[in-house]
Amino acid sequence: MAESIVSDQTTVTPEQIQKMQAHFAEEGAREGLGTPRQQFGEVVDNPIQLDRSVAEKLINGLNADLGSLFVLFHQYQKHHWVVEGPQFRELHLLLEEFYNETRENGDEIAERITALGGVPVSGPRKQAEFAYVEHEPEGIWPLRNMLERDLAINCKIIQTLRGRIQEANQSGDYGTENLLKAILLEQEDQAHELQHMLEDETLTRQLH
Repeated sequence: MAESIVSDQTTVTPEQIQKMQAHFAEEGAREGLGTPRQQFGEVVDNPIQLDRSVAEKLINGLNADLGSLFVLFHQYQKHHWVVEGPQFRELHLLLEEFYNETRENGDEIAERITALGGVPVSGPRKQAEFAYVEHEPEGIWPLRNMLERDLAINCKIIQTLRGRIQEANQSGDYGTENLLKAILLEQEDQAHELQHMLEDETLTRQLH
């Protein structure tokens, strides 16, 4: 299942940035918005004294993380809306907790991108385009399948964040490193709880 909803590409590429800049320029001209003060993909000097070339590389990865977290946010929220069955209330509230945590994680990364001198990807369609995970198709699926998809996306984000933390450390960006460590811990807790929800009911088996 994980292979169908995750991608090996875990950073925003220069080609994607150029395509987005051209798209926004077209939209701006059509709607009379003029020239943006700072284009998406443009990195300016930052107040935290991190070299611009280092910041640019980190920002490209963080924007992919941001997009992926918001894909997971929307999927958690959908499952919160449609969950049914004997465990309805427990799962309804748990998924609400998860989508709120994940939205806050994305918000923290977006703010870090601005601190690094970049522009966070913000439109839902572009966030999904830059994400390394994919939202499930529309419709209501069996509960176990939906939770398995949540866990698969969650695990891909966890794996990617570990690499991003190492990258930030090696770049001397200890602020980003510490932020991502805190986000990683919350995402790991979600994975732990989802895995427990998906375990077989061993106590029931023991009664037979």
